[in-house]
Amino acid sequence: MPRLKKKYPTLPEPQSVPVPCSEPLPYSMDLKAAAKHTGYSVWALRQAITSGSLLVVNQKPYIIRRVDLEKFVDQGLQKAA
Repeated sequence: MPRLKKKYPTLPEPQSVPVPCSEPLPYSMDLKAAAKHTGYSVWALRQAITSGSLLVVNQKPYIIRRVDLEKFVDQGLQKAA
């Protein structure tokens, strides 16, 4: 006599709920936070600052505006495309 297959209960599909952002993005950030935000390494951002392709508000410690940071990332994506 063949063994009956075990029936598992079907679970309903989980609905994705958008998670609200707990904190708004800051106006400016330091080099470490900028590296975490963009995914670039700290060294790559330092090289971009010294070459002049990424503007900074304050030299020591490096303070970078979020608008300039996003513009820098967009320029990098356009070059890659």
